[in-house]
Amino acid sequence: MSDEQSRAREESLGSAFAGALRVECGPADVEAARLSYQEAGFDVTDELVAFLEKYGETTVFWPSHVTGNETSLTISVEEAVEAFPAYVRSFEKRLGMSALPVGIALSTEEVVLLVENGDIVLGGDGGVQRIANGFEASVRALISGDWDMTFF
Repeated sequence: MSDEQSRAREESLGSAFAGALRVECGPADVEAARLSYQEAGFDVTDELVAFLEKYGETTVFWPSHVTGNETSLTISVEEAVEAFPAYVRSFEKRLGMSALPVGIALSTEEVVLLVENGDIVLGGDGGVQRIANGFEASVRALISGDWDMTFF
């Protein structure tokens, strides 16, 4: 992906995320991502590939509703493959469906999971929290603070 394509994605996503302080997009190499996921022990699904093609290496920043400090969500292959597969499997059991790590979010570095039904979920020590269906809806929910913060 060229710098021009990254800037175009930043502009497009920036306008889609009202309340975001900024959006940063880096180059996404889907073939390298495939290898990284496989080496880390994760399946590479068509849904994951499509997600990474559209949102890979993207970070969205917004002011925290709790502290007012800048917080973020990062879609990053490097961050995603650092998730332990056993940890992800425990999240899948709680969810009752398969999920793949795609990044990290918030100051607590929750694992961002792409669930097989298209939901975006945060996983961490407290359990899992469903944000919304679809990445863009999930980011808007995080920015606005309008999502169910219940752990399950």
